[in-house]
Amino acid sequence: CSATPTDQAPTPSAAATNNEEYQDETHTTVLFEGRSKYLSQSGLHFIANHQYRPSDYTYLDNVLNPFWTYLTECLPLWLAPNMVTTLGGVHCGLAYGILWYYCPDFDTTPPSWVIMLCAYCSFAYYTLDCMDGKQARRTGSSSPLGQLFDHGFDCICTLFFVATFSSYLEIGGTHWYTLLQTSLQFAFFMAQWEEYHTHVLPHCAGQVGVTEVNYASALLAFIVSLIDREVIFQKSMEDTLSPFFGGLASTVLPPLVKDMELRHFILCAWFISSAILMGLSVRRVLTHPRIAGGGAKARINAMSKLASPFLLCAAAFIVPPAYIRTRYLSVSLGMVLSLLTKKMIVFSMAKMPFAIIQTDIFPFIMVTLWIRYDGNLTKEGADFVLGVLCFWYAYRLLRWVNVCINQICAKLGIYCFR
Repeated sequence: CSATPTDQAPTPSAAATNNEEYQDETHTTVLFEGRSKYLSQSGLHFIANHQYRPSDYTYLDNVLNPFWTYLTECLPLWLAPNMVTTLGGVHCGLAYGILWYYCPDFDTTPPSWVIMLCAYCSFAYYTLDCMDGKQARRTGSSSPLGQLFDHGFDCICTLFFVATFSSYLEIGGTHWYTLLQTSLQFAFFMAQWEEYHTHVLPHCAGQVGVTEVNYASALLAFIVSLIDREVIFQKSMEDTLSPFFGGLASTVLPPLVKDMELRHFILCAWFISSAILMGLSVRRVLTHPRIAGGGAKARINAMSKLASPFLLCAAAFIVPPAYIRTRYLSVSLGMVLSLLTKKMIVFSMAKMPFAIIQTDIFPFIMVTLWIRYDGNLTKEGADFVLGVLCFWYAYRLLRWVNVCINQICAKLGIYCFR
């Protein structure tokens, strides 16, 4: 993905003309995406002038910042920042592939060394993720393309984290898996949706943010690799707490919680936490001056942009989980949600309208309805259709990203990996 540096720096009068010519269209209501699948000239103009604005940093961010800076200074100056991001993504891809081999459908626990490898890859991925921006500033090659690479890899790497948790919790073939994946990917989409409307990307709630969650995930995976996972996570909550609280656990806990397995309790806690974070995101968007000032119409328009990912998540629950291979459903859903998230990331920078109905959702929804209601479709047939869907969405994702990267490189006069 390269381009010849041909764009000249605009004169002050030309810049003023551009600002008048190109308008922020994020509040424009568009029902179907139509021609807005890729970047317009207006969008490229705004991307060229985009400045990333994160939210506040946590205590751990500030503590680890010298560590990340030291590691960045060990990198060669010729190493492109986007390549640093890619190396982090390769760690996730490697671990995901090995997990696929040993735990194809998340219903058996993989060997302990595989879980330990996942712990290392989680740590390495996020550490490299924190180094790419520093490498860009160090080499003087910062550009809006870096945000697409950084957050683009983040949204696809959520599949790796879902696979890691699901493998040692052994929740494949159940709606618990679907609940974990949809809650994580929808929450990630909502973070980008919030930046789309407020121009600030949230990455923490108080003193707990993505740094704490990513490193805690790596630490948890390392600890889990050292214990008997099947025995511990499949215990009831009563049996889990009794060694610590004795008979008090059986008398205090409600019957629903008492009989619940530890793994299901953990997933419920995760879902409740995610729901709270998503609710806070909705509140920040709806009360933001850019939205609140537009009245009910602006609020409805903002909320409507959640329709497509919500329909995808709902469709995933239509399919009987025991009737299909969990991995195929996971990959196809993960790919299309990643595509929508990448569109939201790019359109946020480009100040382009994100259509309410994204046409990419229709193949997934139609396939899930077909599997659910066609009594003549065999399990093998359902798996084949989902497998084809995986390849289709992989193509769509790579095609869309490739076109946008080439557009941005040509506009900025830069090279992708230089």
